[in-house]
This record gives sequence, C-alpha cells and structure tokens, in this order.
Amino acid sequence: MFKPELTKQDIETIKQKIYLTEIQQRILEYRMKEYSIAKMSILEHVSERTISREITKLKKKIINNV
Repeated sequence: MFKPELTKQDIETIKQKIYLTEIQQRILEYRMKEYSIAKMSILEHVSERTISREITKLKKKIINNV
C-alpha cells in the first residue's frame, strides 16, 4: 500500500513540480488521510483496480520527478 512519509508542504511541492491528473491529486490527498483503496474507490466511483493503477502511476511520477 502506498503510504508516503510526506508533509503537507512536500505534497504542495510535488503538485507544483509535476503534472497530476485530478484523480491523482485526490488520491494523494486520500493517502495522506490514510484512506483505504476500497474507500477511495467508493468516493471516486471507480473500481479498486483503477485506484491501484492510479497509485502506481502516481508513485512513478513522484519517484521520477522528485
């Protein structure tokens, strides 16, 4: 599970440095609040697999650009 050890300032810096889709921005916020993948899928009205794919994309973007 993706649980970043990031502060709110780190998150804002990431948002400024790299392009995130709207869903990726929301997922990042959800993860900071420690929401489960199941809860995120309900909130976003998508499957858990879709959330997992977006988390994978988000991880790659953060690793490659920070």
